[in-house]
Amino acid sequence: MSKLANFCKSRTRVPRNDLFHHFFVPQNVILVKPFSSRKSSPGVRKNASEKSFIVSYLVNLCGMSLKSAISASDKMTFKPPKNPDAVINLLKDYGCTDAHIRQIITKWPDVLSSCPDKTLLPKLDFFRSIGVPLPTLAHNLSVYPFVLRRSLKNALIPSYNDLENLLGSSEKAAHVFSCNPRGFGISSTISVLRERGVPESSIVMFVLRKPTLIMISKERFARHADRAIEMGFDTSKIPFINAMKVFSGMNELTLKRKMEVHRMCGWSESDTVSAFLRYPSCLKLSEKKITDSMDFLVSELGCEPVDMANRPVLLGLSLEKRLKPRCLVARVLEENGLWERTISGLTTLLKMTEKEFLKRFIVKYEKEVPEILDIYRGKL
Repeated sequence: MSKLANFCKSRTRVPRNDLFHHFFVPQNVILVKPFSSRKSSPGVRKNASEKSFIVSYLVNLCGMSLKSAISASDKMTFKPPKNPDAVINLLKDYGCTDAHIRQIITKWPDVLSSCPDKTLLPKLDFFRSIGVPLPTLAHNLSVYPFVLRRSLKNALIPSYNDLENLLGSSEKAAHVFSCNPRGFGISSTISVLRERGVPESSIVMFVLRKPTLIMISKERFARHADRAIEMGFDTSKIPFINAMKVFSGMNELTLKRKMEVHRMCGWSESDTVSAFLRYPSCLKLSEKKITDSMDFLVSELGCEPVDMANRPVLLGLSLEKRLKPRCLVARVLEENGLWERTISGLTTLLKMTEKEFLKRFIVKYEKEVPEILDIYRGKL
């Protein structure tokens, strides 16, 4: 029987002890006066008194700052103090620290007005039943507490079932939520991929590799998918996922500006599209990174702009830690007749791992050029 089946058959309530039986006033309490000194009707005085109590409660028992407490009090109403005590106690039972609780209340003040037994507990039990660790659950609730407002029957369980069926295991479905608390709301974005013929294997890869990306609105997600497909990305390949991530992180104006920067560096529009297809992250690079790397590779090394369009991954390498020191080694070896420069050879030299580079270009030639390691380390 699956974890979800066990959960649906019988929920086990975590034992709880009430944190606060009475609203007491400790020695270091902050007392908040009513927020108006003008004469007012009994109804207004009651509202001011209630707000004063809420602010005092949030400051003294929840540890919130006075500013945050006043802001939160504008969005909440509760009667002293049985229900808020029960909510706080329940959240602590499920791993929430005082810091987590402050964040939850700040983002969702009405959580203290929620029914702990009927609204919150069933959903907390559900997340535990599918294997979400308490520390992860507490963190995710502090980031996105609104997941507790979603219907267990009509939203959380159906979304979990969809994920479990798609990914093939309950552990992977729980992992999606662990990566992002909005994880149980992706059915609409998955439908976008299916409508565009993206194979199930690619959708699985998408969900597991970029779970945060599929939490955006269906409309935005569809625009990003259509743009990537129009540019020629293969929906079954990883670059398609990377292109979607790039599009999600920039608006239309920024995208046009990045295209213009590449044009100023000598690329045509087709060169930019070609480079993006090979290395989608090239459009995520800052303008300074693009221009500095292009200037070094073209001006200093004699490469052509089109060479960089065919090898855009080089633009993403660190100029100071990778490009300059390795190219200096290559120049020294070339001057000593130990290496012949070609664009493919230079690309290989720059892309290889540090371990491989040391083996093939430092250790191999240290007898012929004893100072080669010091040159590479910048000591000469």
